[in-house]
Amino acid sequence: MSISCRQLFWMITSMQVVMAILLTSSATVRISGQDAWISAMITVLLGIVTVFINVKLSLMYPEKTFIDFVRIMLGPWLGGGMVLLYLLYWFVVYVAILRQFTTFMIGTILPETPVSIIIMLMASVVLYSTLSGLSVIGRMSEFLGPVIIAGIFLPILLSFNNLNAERLLPVLKDHNGFTLLQGSLMGAPFLGDCFLVIMLISFVSKREFVMKHGIGGVLLAGAGFVVSIVATLMVFGPNVTQSFPYPLLMLVRSISVAGIIESLDAIVVAIWIMSIFLKLSIYLFAVSYGTAQWTGTGKWRTYAVVFTILGLPLALLPRNYIEVSVFFPIKVAVPYIFPIIMVGIPLLLWITALVQRNIRVQG
Repeated sequence: MSISCRQLFWMITSMQVVMAILLTSSATVRISGQDAWISAMITVLLGIVTVFINVKLSLMYPEKTFIDFVRIMLGPWLGGGMVLLYLLYWFVVYVAILRQFTTFMIGTILPETPVSIIIMLMASVVLYSTLSGLSVIGRMSEFLGPVIIAGIFLPILLSFNNLNAERLLPVLKDHNGFTLLQGSLMGAPFLGDCFLVIMLISFVSKREFVMKHGIGGVLLAGAGFVVSIVATLMVFGPNVTQSFPYPLLMLVRSISVAGIIESLDAIVVAIWIMSIFLKLSIYLFAVSYGTAQWTGTGKWRTYAVVFTILGLPLALLPRNYIEVSVFFPIKVAVPYIFPIIMVGIPLLLWITALVQRNIRVQG
């Protein structure tokens, strides 16, 4: 299995942009008000820092996955324990995204459909793509990525007549730097998903351009995030925007061009589902392939089936939108996952790898 840098670019872009917009826009506006677009730009910077650290770390061991080089660096016990932590995290995120997707579908276009049916259908499609291998996921990302980006920017262009720049005022009068940073952290775990490059880089065929394509993917996804917040603020203002669970979807539903182009929400939601599908596929591949390496069996497709079966009942546990889309990001992802899992541990590993290399050179 191998992927190109361009496929890596679209994988990062596709898996980040929609989830960040859907699940963090309201929370960011709730904290930063009309200055939320500044917080969103800080979020993009945090995403770039995340991908920079993880690419630098991965390029220290370019031929090996995260599972392999952590055990080389830290030994079988400590390294194995750290790998287990990441495998558990990837599986939990896979389950959480599966449930968040279900909540989104029920709240938008399938209100009468049983939760279990939506979960089983999506999990089955994700499993089929994952079993085909990372190369297939990469090709799908390359094909679907531009469509997903169009599904973000085209509705915003069509709502041009509803935009009012005065709703962004006053700028930097009601919120200080600390408040803006707090607002930026709402989206950081979602743009920080790019840290998965630590599992993907060993599959990239030409790694000399990995950093450029990784940062490029975060920038394009971040541009979609920033522009969506600016557009919803200019249409609804901060007070109304923060009251919607999915502000950009409300903007899409408000589009009416000469009474001809309207009711686009079903089409746009279908496009956004592609992004969630790719994100689930990448996470399922990471946890399955990583577990196969960690156990030494090599049967990663068997683990993909096992994790899919285990994920079905677990995805039914959250009772509502608040538990899966508000409590988990605010109480778990922001204070623990982003600073520790996505940035802190990879940064320490990178420093450790540099120290070990210098010792080998001097020895």
